[in-house]
Amino acid sequence: MDPVITVTVSICMSLLFGAAAVHKLQAPAAFRAAVEDYRLVPRALAGTVAVALVLAESLAALLALIPPTQAAGLAAIAGLLGVYTSGIGINLYRGRRDIDCGCSGPAARQVLSGWLVLRNLLLLALVLLALEPSAPRPLNWLDLLVVAFGVLVASGLYLAINQLLIQLPGMTRLRSGV
Repeated sequence: MDPVITVTVSICMSLLFGAAAVHKLQAPAAFRAAVEDYRLVPRALAGTVAVALVLAESLAALLALIPPTQAAGLAAIAGLLGVYTSGIGINLYRGRRDIDCGCSGPAARQVLSGWLVLRNLLLLALVLLALEPSAPRPLNWLDLLVVAFGVLVASGLYLAINQLLIQLPGMTRLRSGV
């Protein structure tokens, strides 16, 4: 694996999980409610689980940025993606589509859908790709330019797709005339 890919994915995942942790820290009660809505842990533990998830996201985001701990950070991110995707999948299986996924913070309600599962699986595939051993070589200025461009493009693409997923239920209602 080329280190440019590993560095690009690491930075992107760090930004994503760091931003997710910040959203959750800005509205802890809303995130606790989202954890409760999943009905995967007893209500009495929802607050503890919510705090643990924010801490795990924060730590994983930080570790993914530091070269000696990059693999540990990416592995933690892969684990969190697995947990989140499983939680979404279990609730979709239960027929519980109208709960907030807790992904976008309090500013944008995002209901559960198969698209979220697909998005998370694609993110997980990228993280697993970045965990492949990298060829040991120093990054030159062109590599760093490619990393910066890759992070910008990937971030913009993620934000655009996520916004489409947030708007999807409204667009579906408009199309059906409901």
